[in-house]
Amino acid sequence: MRTGSRPRRRVSLHLWMYRQRAVILASLAGVLLATTLVVGYFTRVVVTRFDGRRWSLPSRIYSDMAVWRRGDGGSADRLVRKLERLLYRETPNAPSRPGTYRRVGNGVEVWTRDFFYPGRLVRGLPVRVEYGGGAVKSIASFDGERLDALVIEPERLGSVFGEEFEDRTLVRLAEAPRTLTDAILVTEDRDFYRHPGVSIRRSLGAIVSNMKGGATQGGSTLTQQLVKNLYLSPERTLKRKAVEAILALILDARYSKDEIFEAYLNEIYLGQHGSIAVTGVGEASRFYFGKQVEDLDLAESATLAGMIKAPNVFSPAHNPEKARQRRDLVLRLMRDEGRIDERQLAAALAEPVSTRSSNPERTIAPHFVDFVKSELAERYGQKLKTEGLQIYTTLDVDLQQAGQRAVADGLTALEKNYRRLGAAAKEGDGLQGALIGLEPETGAVRVFVGGRDYRLSQFNRVTQAHRQPGSLFKPFVFLAAFSRRDLPVPITPASVFVDSPITIAWDERADDQIWTPRNYDGQYRGAMSARRAVELSINIPTVRTALAAGLPTVVGAARAAGIGSRLRAYPSVALGAFEISPMEIAAAYAVLANGGVRVRPWAIVGVLTGDGGVLDRKETPMEPALPADAVFLVDSLLRGAVDRGTATGARAGGVRGVLAGKTGTTNDGRDAWFVGFSPRFLAATWVGYDDNRALQLSGTQAAVPIFADFSKALPAQFFKADFPVPSDIVTAEIDPESGMLATSACPERMTEVFIEGTAPTQECRLHRGFLTSSLH
Repeated sequence: MRTGSRPRRRVSLHLWMYRQRAVILASLAGVLLATTLVVGYFTRVVVTRFDGRRWSLPSRIYSDMAVWRRGDGGSADRLVRKLERLLYRETPNAPSRPGTYRRVGNGVEVWTRDFFYPGRLVRGLPVRVEYGGGAVKSIASFDGERLDALVIEPERLGSVFGEEFEDRTLVRLAEAPRTLTDAILVTEDRDFYRHPGVSIRRSLGAIVSNMKGGATQGGSTLTQQLVKNLYLSPERTLKRKAVEAILALILDARYSKDEIFEAYLNEIYLGQHGSIAVTGVGEASRFYFGKQVEDLDLAESATLAGMIKAPNVFSPAHNPEKARQRRDLVLRLMRDEGRIDERQLAAALAEPVSTRSSNPERTIAPHFVDFVKSELAERYGQKLKTEGLQIYTTLDVDLQQAGQRAVADGLTALEKNYRRLGAAAKEGDGLQGALIGLEPETGAVRVFVGGRDYRLSQFNRVTQAHRQPGSLFKPFVFLAAFSRRDLPVPITPASVFVDSPITIAWDERADDQIWTPRNYDGQYRGAMSARRAVELSINIPTVRTALAAGLPTVVGAARAAGIGSRLRAYPSVALGAFEISPMEIAAAYAVLANGGVRVRPWAIVGVLTGDGGVLDRKETPMEPALPADAVFLVDSLLRGAVDRGTATGARAGGVRGVLAGKTGTTNDGRDAWFVGFSPRFLAATWVGYDDNRALQLSGTQAAVPIFADFSKALPAQFFKADFPVPSDIVTAEIDPESGMLATSACPERMTEVFIEGTAPTQECRLHRGFLTSSLH
């Protein structure tokens, strides 16, 4: 019995051991499976974010590129100012890489940068530009080869942010200077290239250091810091710390150290600008030092590295003394680690802590940026806030800044020169103004000033303010009249109208529809030509012209020019008794400047993805809208308004050459306007009060001086080309008083323009004792 029981015991023991091994193996398998699942899950988390879109990038809105050709107006100072805004670095020697320049006598040597533009990549190259007589004298390569043009990349105007309100300019690791990467590594993670993402020694050292009262670096590695920012919430718990370590190990195993370091450089938080977070070394370099990241020197690199621990505490903009102390500590760490020598340390320590923000206000042309955002919001939606789109526009930054100064300075001057305006300004009811500049041939918006000061009022007066144009509408009355070929007596610039009181019952069925127009000054001048009526902006002859041409014809001409505001064929429409925005009236005048061809105003050249792919490119359709011959006659009248009439002050800024223009004043004195133009450029200016109070100033007094001041910045070539002369335009020597062919008895004579078949055929009888029979 006893002997027989031993085998059974052995079997039981073996069975028990087998079961235990099975349990252990099953447990290990379960742990392994669970570990695999956990690691797999966290790996997917890491890879999905790191290989995908890591950040919500703000879209950037840019100006147009700048192009200079031989003969174009400009100066070395103006070019240097643009290069400085674009963060080009001045060098004592000839530029040796893109983004650098130097002054040489009356010229500039510059190595331009590559840049994407909708539809093409523009390559940078070394260029020497010489100036003389206020214009570009020559453009050549450093080897002396003649070049067609100097092309400079667009300037950043503003950004469109997502809900995170993070401003970030992505940089590649290769673009970061060695001084910056060394400073960050010795400060944040000196063993970064040796540990697997987590450093036990560093964590234990941090604990010991903290127990002693402080440390120069925390326990987290650089990889862990990146994981915390990219994947985790800011809460401090053991669970989150464990997850952080796991993700860091996975990240380090899946990607190269350089890839991780580059992501870190673009992710670190480096302070605030108002509500916007300055994120990444690329944006921080621009914001604090006005530089591209590759241009940072040793002291600036150490300053940025020192900020990582507590960006707002060690900000050079807000706490320069604390920033200096922290910077000096980083520099000494770099010396101790052998990254710099004693000479470099001493030189960097001697540098003051200073900042030079590339754009303190962060937005150039803010009303324009708002306009562009509104144009794109419906089309691109959330993409505009998160995908880093590159939006290129038509704006000319140099002219924009001149326009902003002219509006602000002009309104201040009016309040200084007119006591009642100054008193209102002191009570917080200051004048407002707007200015828009267009290229008539293309419709491109080059200048867009929506108000006096965006910080005080974001209301965009270029597009949102609807005011009466008053006398600004008169050219369209005469355009309609000149276009009528079916009148018994054609209306021409020489046609004579009587400036005398007039009362019009424009709806005989209603007794109260009686209108008695008056001239702005209350005076009447008797018989005068259409030309003189436009030059002096006289109301009564304009009304008589509208009635002769037919009010529906006047409205039709305005519609053809692109005026979409509500117009009704009432007599008062002749004097601009309806509401319109500055952009709309500028677009209508652009048809006059463009020989009757209509091109709608546009501001967006194209939209690129973050990597340069084209999402959208602008096409500018042109459509003949008005008869070129009638338009030419109106342009001739408006050149006379500048040379002899209400707009003579438009040349006070020094404009020579071809310039046409028209002042605008409403009879109730609420609005003052001026539009000045040539075939190459047009600018419309409005002055008034937002609450529609009476300004009691004419366009000559309030708007023309602003244009004249702005025109100082306009290149001379804008006014060289004349308006093209249609083939059916003829000239005749006439007596300006009678409008008939001049004779030897006429005291004055002038050369007038006519559409073929409409020139006078009879000689002047007024100066032979007869009255003219061509009165209207």
